[in-house]
Amino acid sequence: MMSQLDWKFDFNNLVKEFGNPFYLYDELKIEQIVNKFKMITYKSTSIHFATMSNNTPKILQILKKLGVKLFVNSPKHLIIGLDAGFSTEEIVFTSTNLSENDMKYAIASNVKLNVDSLGQLDMYGRLNPGGSVGLRINLDKLSHFPESHVGVYIGPKSRIGIFESELDKAFSIAQKYNLKLRGVHVYLGTNIQEHQIFLEGAEEVFRIAKRFPDLRYIDLGGGFPVKVRPEETEFNFKAFGEAISKRMEKFCDEFGREIELIFEPGRYMLSDAAVFVTTVTDIKNRADRTYIGVDSSIDIFPRPLYYDVYTEAYHPVFVSGKNEVLTDKYIDICGSTTYSRDYLARDRYLPKIEIGDILVFEKAGAYCCSAFSEFLGRPHPLELLINSENNVKIVRKSEDIISPDKIASIYDIKY
Repeated sequence: MMSQLDWKFDFNNLVKEFGNPFYLYDELKIEQIVNKFKMITYKSTSIHFATMSNNTPKILQILKKLGVKLFVNSPKHLIIGLDAGFSTEEIVFTSTNLSENDMKYAIASNVKLNVDSLGQLDMYGRLNPGGSVGLRINLDKLSHFPESHVGVYIGPKSRIGIFESELDKAFSIAQKYNLKLRGVHVYLGTNIQEHQIFLEGAEEVFRIAKRFPDLRYIDLGGGFPVKVRPEETEFNFKAFGEAISKRMEKFCDEFGREIELIFEPGRYMLSDAAVFVTTVTDIKNRADRTYIGVDSSIDIFPRPLYYDVYTEAYHPVFVSGKNEVLTDKYIDICGSTTYSRDYLARDRYLPKIEIGDILVFEKAGAYCCSAFSEFLGRPHPLELLINSENNVKIVRKSEDIISPDKIASIYDIKY
């Protein structure tokens, strides 16, 4: 599974020019992905990119240019969004367990705010009586949903959202503070492969939303799947777009006014639009496998740090410039640290690899640069962009290696 990037660009020359490791984004690919959402023909649809999946300011600015808005879940990401040029009207803020200071900041920012508990709703009302707010709801009765979703994102064991059985109390709190409950927000899950499951969840949201007399928007969150392996099927965006548009139009006819429909894609929006490039620095041959060492680690290619490297954090990888027969022995790709779990990939079959070869990891546009860790001490890598004119530009510089003097000044120690 090779990206269009591998034949358009010579990664070896890019490494010579810019050094490595680095991330490389493709602006045209970003635009192609954004255009998929135009298959949702309901006219009052808004697409809000989830910044937790990528908060690189220049990438956010490209999305803004393409008409995409933002979804944030923290004051820091709200600030990043505002600094990137988004207006408060273009930002949805949904979180949990906000402190009073964070709640005050969100209120003062005048963004579209959703709260996820009765306690948070009461705090909002106390701080902003007469205000307008949305509710993050939890669909606690969807027993037919995949087990991977129920209990994590929705269901009685999920920590996030207000149950339908709590809505009467929520309406009482709203009345107490003269609040307008303007929105219903939900997150049905991640990597939802079948669009019909998404539609079934939306149907429950529509049913509940009818109970909100001041409703102005329905936010169905994200969860669109990224195809990672050849045997996986592509999400049927055309069928989904047609079905959800018709259903939304029907809902509005029944409700009596036009309601905004919001989606919050994250990984789906950028995963396919970037690769991570790293160089082979060492090779260890063992009886059952070969260990390939590279000049990076899972604190700067972090999905394998947070997810299982065999499943959720599986990334297709290829050797730049090599397409010969694959080896008959497993290859593990390892980072340049002593952490025993520093594996960027495991159990792969690749062409014969030599020290100095360039490895390219695909599906690297989301939950990578936004999830860097200080855990293993690798400096944050360069981020590059292939723009629409086919030129390579730096969108975020690499982190400088900190000198002993700088370390001493930061930690107030003397050498």
